[in-house]
Amino acid sequence: MPVAIYLRVSTEEQRERQSIETQREFGERFCHLHELKVHHVYEDDGVSGTVPLEKRPQGSQILRDARLGKFNQLLAYRLDRLGRNTLLIWKAVEDLE
Repeated sequence: MPVAIYLRVSTEEQRERQSIETQREFGERFCHLHELKVHHVYEDDGVSGTVPLEKRPQGSQILRDARLGKFNQLLAYRLDRLGRNTLLIWKAVEDLE
């Protein structure tokens, strides 16, 4: 089954160090290296990690597609792409399961 790739940066992070493109390149290289088929790349550009996944434009789409069984794994550059604190990350993982 294919994997999904999730990319997110906040406006502040963009100014400091990260970019959507850096995360995209990482995800695509990882999938190519491990021969993983990519279902879709979801991108929340300029969205704070303090916003719950279900309230982000592409985050909510990820949850809908996961419920429909369109992918069975989600790849993110770092765990904090899902949330800025442990509770938000845990909630996102729980919703995805």
